[in-house]
Amino acid sequence: MKKYQYLFIGIFFTGILFSACNKIKESINVKIGVNYETSMNFDIPDGSRNMFFSNSKEIDPFSSSTYKKYEDKIRKIEIVSLSAEITSISKEIDIVSGTVSVFNDNRTTQWTLKNVPLAVGNTIELNNDDGQWNTISDMLSDKKIFTEKVEGESSEGGVTFTLKVKMKTKITVEPL
Repeated sequence: MKKYQYLFIGIFFTGILFSACNKIKESINVKIGVNYETSMNFDIPDGSRNMFFSNSKEIDPFSSSTYKKYEDKIRKIEIVSLSAEITSISKEIDIVSGTVSVFNDNRTTQWTLKNVPLAVGNTIELNNDDGQWNTISDMLSDKKIFTEKVEGESSEGGVTFTLKVKMKTKITVEPL
């Protein structure tokens, strides 16, 4: 009977030891900010009302030296914020309707834009209402190039503008 008692005590302490080791390992994980920015230029020619515009940019996760450095040690990727800012515009207009899409070969997500005023400094917050950030985190975890695409119709033609998409992420890496 005493042999079983020692066996159970040994199993109990082994479980505690492994649990403690995992907690220590998790506590030394490091969180690092990795940001991606892309600028897209749009030229909507003079013409009839509600002119169409479209542009896209590819994002390579490895364009960040931090992402590249810790590629094999990344444990988690979180999107902290995602927005699109008007950095220049020839005259103020509105986006009557449009979409911002992010996609790769396996995944896609998007936001719908309706009656959005465009002026220098205006920022369009691309929220996580439908789990879009989770999809983008998965795209970053895929370690493949993905595409950001902005398209829609404007209230007027004869305008050029630049839109900067800013994505702030936090990667959790295991340094050991």
